[in-house]
Amino acid sequence: MSVDVRRVGAEAAAEVRAVVLEAFAARPPLDPPAAALTETEEQLAAMMAAGGGLIATHEGQDVGALVLDPVGDTMYLRRFGVRPSAQGHGIARALIDAAVYASHGFDDLTVVAREELPRTIRFWERQGFREIRRASPNVELRRPLRTFLFDVPDADAMRELGSSLADQLAPGDLIVLSGELGAGKTTFTQGLGAGLRVRGDVTSPTFVIAREHPSLVEGPVLVHVDAYRLGGIDELDDLDLDASLDDAVTVVEWGEGVAEGLNDSRLEVRIIRALADDEAALDPELDPRRVLMTPIGPRWNRLDPPPSHRAPLAAKRNENLLLDFRRCEEHELGDLDPSIPLVLSLMVVEHAGRTLLVRNTWSGEWELSGGSVPDEETPRETAVRCLREETGLEVDPGDGVEFVGAATVQLGHERRIEHLALFRTRLERLPDPWADDHGRQLTWWDLDSALPGLSEIDAHLARIGHDHPVVEQAVEPA
Repeated sequence: MSVDVRRVGAEAAAEVRAVVLEAFAARPPLDPPAAALTETEEQLAAMMAAGGGLIATHEGQDVGALVLDPVGDTMYLRRFGVRPSAQGHGIARALIDAAVYASHGFDDLTVVAREELPRTIRFWERQGFREIRRASPNVELRRPLRTFLFDVPDADAMRELGSSLADQLAPGDLIVLSGELGAGKTTFTQGLGAGLRVRGDVTSPTFVIAREHPSLVEGPVLVHVDAYRLGGIDELDDLDLDASLDDAVTVVEWGEGVAEGLNDSRLEVRIIRALADDEAALDPELDPRRVLMTPIGPRWNRLDPPPSHRAPLAAKRNENLLLDFRRCEEHELGDLDPSIPLVLSLMVVEHAGRTLLVRNTWSGEWELSGGSVPDEETPRETAVRCLREETGLEVDPGDGVEFVGAATVQLGHERRIEHLALFRTRLERLPDPWADDHGRQLTWWDLDSALPGLSEIDAHLARIGHDHPVVEQAVEPA
């Protein structure tokens, strides 16, 4: 089902209202009724005056709509609706994707759902929204849009990063740390403690679950919690802490999925092992990390990130991030961080200085050929198979394909961290005939010209692939 989403202004209030009325009328009766059912066109136009809205169209019919309502650093999604006849075809997902893109520069997206509609709440949760407050009958859910990336080469740099954040912390703040055993969570907290100037050595709280570090300078107490063995954050009430969490800076290790109920705002800090560059690979003392800092909720909208943060290598706006890339030997794929799955395998296909791209029918983007690596295949086998299935090109998986390197990516609103493997092949000549008789959406890109719908991450990887030594070969159509 092909869906087009366009941004509109207040002049389209009548079109938005027609979709919203039909969508809301099909919902179960609510008490009090949804305001959208009695809202006039003029009232809706006034709501749309600041941010406008989005309309999704399929085969010339308006099938979905929402209103964009900017409030401070948050973009609220109001009057979200899909006509009943069009539901179940990805209209809602397309609207959310477009809303994410339209909200560039904002810290988060927020929706208000009704607690009498649990299926609606579950839908928003599947799209990356999390409940931040409830005032019956309304439930407010929020999805973060910003992530800051830091390169941390060693333990001293990790402590410095924590310390550099400390001067922005205030009583009641919640920091949720995630990362595998030995990732550097406690080291980061040591830096926080040093910056806050608290008493006592900050060590792993594993055996006591929680430790309190009073301030030496009349600042907030640091409460350091290990949630690994907690059945839920409610168990904090049983720890008999002297400090109220409203008066403390609370750091929760292993807190992802557990600590969110402590506060409607939190700073999520994820620590992963970096793909080592050549210098780190030669120095066994170096064990570099990547730190991803994601502010969630109104408290953290004012976050001034430490100046050492950097942009990702490439990004899909407000979504996927290409965190790092390392040229390496193919056998080194087995040495990657085992806590980060190697999920994707991509192929750079070069001919006459251009790269072959495939249209992703779901997202509408131009991407490199490739796909998910199943258990029964190697990354090389996946890259060759996907190339055959997506383009009709058959290449020798041995001499005809060269391994380029590995990348780390953060994917989607779930902020999944995954590895991908990058391969390349060069076509000396093209089979004739070829593309048209396969009915596939393919294009050749010269690495420089503008291409509407081009994935910036795949474009960056294509450029990396072209810089790599190549193996020339002729291919035949599958």
